Amino acid sequence: MKVLIASNLVKYHGGTLKVLSGASLAIEAGEKIGLVGRNGAGKTTLVNILSGVSEPDEGSVELVGGAKIGMTSQSLYAGASANRSVEEEMLSAFEDLIRREQDLKALETKLAEDPSSALLESYGRMQAEFDRDGGYGYRARTASALSSLGFDPEDWKRPVNSFSGGEQSRIALARLLLSEPDLVLLDEPTNHLDLRGIEWLENFVKNARSAVLVVSHDRYFLDAVAESIVELDNNILTRYPGNYTKYVSEKIARDEQLARKAKANHERREQLERFIEKNRAKNTKAKQAKSKQKLLDRMEKIDGPRNGKRGMKLDLSGETSRAGRVVLEMADVSYGYEPGELLLNGLGLTIERGERVALLGPNGAGKSTIMRLATGEIEAKKGIARLGNNVTSAYQDQQLARLEGNKTVLAEAMDATGLDAPETRELLGAFLFSGNDVFKKVSALSGGEKNRLSLAEIVVSGANLLILDEPTNNLDIPAREALEEALLDYPGTLFFISHDRYFLRKLATRIVELDKGKLTNYLGGYDYYRAHRRLDVKEGGRGGRRAPRRRVRPGMDKNQNIVATRLVAVEGEIDATERRVARLEKELATSELYSDGKRSREVVTEHRQLKSILEGLYEDWSELMEEAEEVGL
Repeated sequence: MKVLIASNLVKYHGGTLKVLSGASLAIEAGEKIGLVGRNGAGKTTLVNILSGVSEPDEGSVELVGGAKIGMTSQSLYAGASANRSVEEEMLSAFEDLIRREQDLKALETKLAEDPSSALLESYGRMQAEFDRDGGYGYRARTASALSSLGFDPEDWKRPVNSFSGGEQSRIALARLLLSEPDLVLLDEPTNHLDLRGIEWLENFVKNARSAVLVVSHDRYFLDAVAESIVELDNNILTRYPGNYTKYVSEKIARDEQLARKAKANHERREQLERFIEKNRAKNTKAKQAKSKQKLLDRMEKIDGPRNGKRGMKLDLSGETSRAGRVVLEMADVSYGYEPGELLLNGLGLTIERGERVALLGPNGAGKSTIMRLATGEIEAKKGIARLGNNVTSAYQDQQLARLEGNKTVLAEAMDATGLDAPETRELLGAFLFSGNDVFKKVSALSGGEKNRLSLAEIVVSGANLLILDEPTNNLDIPAREALEEALLDYPGTLFFISHDRYFLRKLATRIVELDKGKLTNYLGGYDYYRAHRRLDVKEGGRGGRRAPRRRVRPGMDKNQNIVATRLVAVEGEIDATERRVARLEKELATSELYSDGKRSREVVTEHRQLKSILEGLYEDWSELMEEAEEVGL
């Protein structure tokens, strides 16, 4: 059953520039769709039209059967009453259940006075319907959502307008999802979430009864939730079945097929044109030439794949000065913003030359503070934070506060890089600032444009240590991919914060997690961290400290790094799975287990499943070892 049908949508920007051209889309009940496209392609415009916020210039949008639609945007949440608490705002999503709950309580009072069969029957029916619709679980769901999005119980009584813009956006997101409209439209919902919040959102979206259309540049998130991908490119919508990874594969295959058809079509047209040109004036061939002309006129012209806009060109492969072995050292570092309250307490961290270290942790844990301590922007209240010998660093802060808003893009880049105007314009062109774009004021740039400007300045810095705080913020997928490839080629050391798990998985050779003022080292990439983090939770904090059998070392080339990182991840999963198998086998060896038939069946089933998983992991490990030999590891 369809909940929304959009037909032949056309939308102009400024009356002339076409943003949508004959775009059509049907959304089924419960369907999960990812909407992708470059920044500026018109994704937010489409979402606004589907939600009824704006009207198309041509075409129509129909909500089937009075379907209810809910939407969040990238802008600040403004719907909550100024004095309403977070908990009250969240519970307002369950107004119907709360009313029915009150009706049940009123009926309970009546039953105490008059336990007649009619009242009992009515109460039983109402209670069953209340239970069916989740009436006995809505408060627990609310508490789970708030906790997963980083709100402690003491925050729940605070008014919504006392929180930051990002926090208000999280509140709005949670309330919308809990209300379960027939169709949910989400525009970049992961922007203000940490990893824990993103994982909660993934699970909620996957299990939601609502249909969901989500605009996102988070490839890992799209892989987890999307059942199909809709691409907006050159004003046209194209649907692909499956998640983001399947979309990429299918798009490549479609483009290759279209390219072959276009080539054959072009060659055939050229062949006909040559025959016509050569023979139209010949008496013996004129009739054939005329026939060929009719064939040519009827022949459809097939264009090759649309390549869209040109991509960002980012090159960090140039030589940098050689730093000492220790690039960054922090010893017994403590820091706090409030007198007597420490955000960071006794931290120790050492980063060596050539490492790519990712710093993870909940929002508000102090990750950006660590970055600022590393750069010397702020000083520790206690302990030492210093760069190593011959280290030159470039720092990109999350807010991009270093960029001067009153300057033009050209002036800002010239001042930051020391290049002359022609060289600077060439550099900016590689980062998609062309023509009069370079004369825009920095303050007028979008978040993505500011990020690209900052990256342009970093490219020519020559720094052998890059310290990056959420470098993928506001970048579209092609720009993120360009940044990933450039950083893989970067010969220096990388210390970065990111909530983009695709980015983390591709780049990080070590994970450092900050939580409650303390750091925990995970001596491998993101997959290794995930495996050991799960083990850490199950074993009460003992995971994450066991070193893998193979280390990612500084000085490896790109191919070696990729294989070594994958080996670390697989070995981490093997370690975690082997430990779980060992615990199950210990339980299987006890006679007490078999006195509980249900538990014994569960243990036997899980043991068999894990042994099967282990066999697959061993095969993956063997294949990776062969690759390791090929690349000289």
